[in-house]
This record gives sequence, C-alpha cells and structure tokens, in this order.
Amino acid sequence: MTPGRAPASAATLRRGVDLSPTDSIRLTVPAASPAVRIARAAAAGLATRAGFTYHEVEQLQLAVGEAAALLAPEPDGDGMLVLMFDIEADGMRIDLHLADPGQAAHARRITTVPSVAVAMLDAAVDSWQVSDGGHRVVLHKVVSETDDEDDD
Repeated sequence: MTPGRAPASAATLRRGVDLSPTDSIRLTVPAASPAVRIARAAAAGLATRAGFTYHEVEQLQLAVGEAAALLAPEPDGDGMLVLMFDIEADGMRIDLHLADPGQAAHARRITTVPSVAVAMLDAAVDSWQVSDGGHRVVLHKVVSETDDEDDD
C-alpha cells in the first residue's frame, strides 16, 4: 500500500450505503440540449449514493445523457424536461419525460431511436423503453453484486 493512500477496498462507492428504496428525486430542467449536463450530473450523484460502482455510475450518466438528448435535442428547446429518479431495493429507475411542452415541443417526439443510441442504451442499462407517444424514456439499472477494484 502506498503511504497516504487508502486500501483498494475503501475506494469502492458501496461503503456505508443504505440501499433502502426510500429516495425519489424529481428534477426539472429546460428541454434544451445544454440542460443535458445537469441531468447527467444528477444521475451520477444519485447513482453514487445508491451504491452503484464507479463503472455503473458512468454507464448511468451515459444513458441519462442519451435519453435526455433524444427528448431535448435542440439548443433552444421549448418546454421542460422532467427526470424522476427512484432508488429501488435492487437499483434505480429513471423516468424522463417532456412536461408542459409548448406548441413546438409538443410536436417534437421520439419517432425512431438511432442505432447508435440503441446500442449505447442496451450496453448501459438493464432495460429501457420509449413510451407516451415518444415523449417519455424510462431507464432501469440494477446494482451489481460486485464492487469495482482500484486498478491504480
């Protein structure tokens, strides 16, 4: 062990985490592409708190960013993007949807998901779906049974 450095087991995100399904967080941001950063940051913070490994946190960030970008692709989009983060006993469910969309935003919906986005979402979360006429994306990720190891 290097002096001043914690042992590898202390580097995991799981130490002291209560995985009780009591947390539900609602985040509302403008339905515009710059707000995707805020959605990703929220996902990372909540996933860390929920006990996901470092790798799983990164996967959730990517999935939330991709889903948010599908719903809010324009830099100056109308309406609001609502994210509901639900901590569950086995992981996290994230529901992203357009709320109170303006006339232009209401016409905007996901009609097809690009194959690159499909591949990324399939790799990052355990399940996902587009619903509500293309105005909603629901992601679900299960916490793995193993911790990340400190590779340094």
